[in-house]
Amino acid sequence: MNEFLGMAVPIVDGVATGKWVQFADQKPKTKSEALAMWDAHTVELNEKFPTIPAARFAEVDTAFGQWEMTGLGTIQYAIDNEIHHRGQGYVYLRALGIEPPPFWDRH
Repeated sequence: MNEFLGMAVPIVDGVATGKWVQFADQKPKTKSEALAMWDAHTVELNEKFPTIPAARFAEVDTAFGQWEMTGLGTIQYAIDNEIHHRGQGYVYLRALGIEPPPFWDRH
């Protein structure tokens, strides 16, 4: 979860502005704190994503001084990375005998 919180908003900011500020290490201490942070980041993403100039999706940039790809490619990387880690979480919970919530239920 820390990786999700540390990547999503900084990537959208970077694609929007070309300024790649290293993501901060955010470690919520409780489940409620983690969920509150997630909700706050969702609001930020919903506000910032529409500010990305259309041309920036096709421009090649070097995200965080490491990953050279188009803005769209960088955003797709972040989405794929989140899907990968969510899948790991589901497998881990099931291995512990815990049935995770259906991924399609967003309530």
